[in-house]
Amino acid sequence: MGFKHKKKYGQNFLTNAGQVLNRIIEVSDVNAKDAIVEIGPGEGALTELLLEHGKKVTCMEIDTDLEKILRKKFDTNPKFTLLMGDVLEVDFQEKIGEPIKVVANIPYYITSPIIHKLIENRNIISEIYIMVQKEVAQRICAKSGSERSVLTLSVEYYGDAEYLFTIPKEDFTPVPKIDSAFMSIKLRADNKYEKLVDEATFFKYVKAAFATKRKNILNNLSNLGFSKAELKEKLAAIGIEGNRRAESITIDEYMEVIRVLEAK
Repeated sequence: MGFKHKKKYGQNFLTNAGQVLNRIIEVSDVNAKDAIVEIGPGEGALTELLLEHGKKVTCMEIDTDLEKILRKKFDTNPKFTLLMGDVLEVDFQEKIGEPIKVVANIPYYITSPIIHKLIENRNIISEIYIMVQKEVAQRICAKSGSERSVLTLSVEYYGDAEYLFTIPKEDFTPVPKIDSAFMSIKLRADNKYEKLVDEATFFKYVKAAFATKRKNILNNLSNLGFSKAELKEKLAAIGIEGNRRAESITIDEYMEVIRVLEAK
């Protein structure tokens, strides 16, 4: 239909689609029981396979030029629903309202806001399977090392992230500057960490810990109003050295840090 890709929506569509899309379906374990949400379906290459394997598919698309293409391809399929608009403004509870699995090649320029939006709706979303920039997937899924960040911890707080496979940049049109990756986030039903430390308190400490990248945990946490002597003593009590950097500390260690510093 003469569709032109738009930079403002971060549109890069798969050209070497067959192998990659089949692998997406495989690792996402899409089956006849799954209600799927796809964000940014583009021209519907992945949508077609999701409809074939899933129970129903709700696509969220912002580009009105793609609406005709998608409706022409799929409107006769009773399993297909198209919601036009910005995914960040969609009320998932109202528009979806049932348990869903997200499988999508999301717009890279709003990766973090989309992930946060999906996590906010964790009462109906159990599993997230998304294509993102390779370096972003590496950061989110990093279990150790300098790649870990506030984003890493913010995902770990709610679920388990896993790097699944790499998609070379040459598999897209237009060809982007970097490779992509497909990753998963399986959200916890047991609210394991939320039961230990509430959301506001957790992020207060994590953001403080990462506030200045080159500073150690002792210096960064002192900005919360603790004296360095008090911090050193309390951190030592749980076996954490004050000269460690924020990215080297695991989420379980953060739970301990917050516990001892919040103790009255």
